[in-house]
Amino acid sequence: MSNGIRKTVFKWIMVAVSIALFGCGDQSRKDAEIYQEGVTAYEKGDFSAALEKFKPVAEHGHVQAEYYVGIMYLKGQGITKNEKDAGIWLGKAAERGHADAQENLGLIYAKGLGVERDWVQAAKWFSIAAASGKETAANNKKVIEVHMPPEKVAEANTLAQEWLAQHKK
Repeated sequence: MSNGIRKTVFKWIMVAVSIALFGCGDQSRKDAEIYQEGVTAYEKGDFSAALEKFKPVAEHGHVQAEYYVGIMYLKGQGITKNEKDAGIWLGKAAERGHADAQENLGLIYAKGLGVERDWVQAAKWFSIAAASGKETAANNKKVIEVHMPPEKVAEANTLAQEWLAQHKK
């Protein structure tokens, strides 16, 4: 199978997955298609066009688009870098179970990017992401726990366990 055919097949698989995950209503189908156009633009490095596609879809609650918007704010891709807005968008996706967003939100709290540095929140989000199999999040948690007193580590673990219990799949 040629590379072009593979990309086309992948594109339509992603549209189908988005429809399956977010419903099959007209708006959901339209959002899935617009989201995929954003992915295509992002992969080409056309970040302004990608953001133009992702942002309205993210505003409709498309979790993957929320993640992309957050990352684009964090990196300044297609928009002026804004760590506070990055945290808002990544927080939305993280709360909805997006493991990469959870890990990045942990990094935002650990580094104090657009927020006050908060080791407890960082460890919480790293724990949650690690529970989804993100090994780097587990490693990041170990690194920051060195800077935390035992009671703060326990607090972060409790917060993570509570979040995981409330968001069982």
